[in-house]
Amino acid sequence: MKKTSLLVITLSSIFLSSFSYANHHESGDGAKCHDMSKANFSISHFDSDKDGNISLQEYLSGDAANTEKTYKHLDANSDGMLDNQEQREIEAVYKTIHDQYKAKNTSI
Repeated sequence: MKKTSLLVITLSSIFLSSFSYANHHESGDGAKCHDMSKANFSISHFDSDKDGNISLQEYLSGDAANTEKTYKHLDANSDGMLDNQEQREIEAVYKTIHDQYKAKNTSI
């Protein structure tokens, strides 16, 4: 339970910080994200060797904003890999955060 709570908090922080960094919704011109209803929250694109697991190296190589500290928080069972179950949990958290943000902010 503690790991799950930490995972949710970590992902929430990462996801929401991206809105404060590049929030074009506040521009006043009515700009909206297009097709967000079909958004893909999958992190499987980090799995460069397509073995079903995301290693630390794959995670770090996948995006310059990714950090080892974040990876360790996401790796709920601390086995050094983000397996399919962990990936589904992470994706569910991303989707939930997006849905909550969307409910509060009709411009996305």
